[in-house]
Amino acid sequence: MPTGGGSAPGGVGWTGPFLAAVAAYATATGGFVSAFLGVGLFTATMGALMLAVSLVVGLSRSTGLRGLKRSAGPIQRVGSVVMLLVGAGLIYSTVQPDAFRSVLFPG
Repeated sequence: MPTGGGSAPGGVGWTGPFLAAVAAYATATGGFVSAFLGVGLFTATMGALMLAVSLVVGLSRSTGLRGLKRSAGPIQRVGSVVMLLVGAGLIYSTVQPDAFRSVLFPG
């Protein structure tokens, strides 16, 4: 896994399209200022999350997080099940878009 300067180019594959979509939507609905604020909010949120994860990793040697290390297996199993359910939901929403649309937008 890339760290330091290598993580920025590695993350462009998933942050780039999302950031472009946020900027395009904000520009289309509210103009440049809205797009600028949207990108700023996204950047601040991602920075805060990365800082929080870095702090948690840095503190992982403390006794308070040893229990979290022991429960890594169950967490991975639950995460795997959740990912399977999300994948099934994506397939269902692709095959049956009307049913999916009626759940999100009733009426």
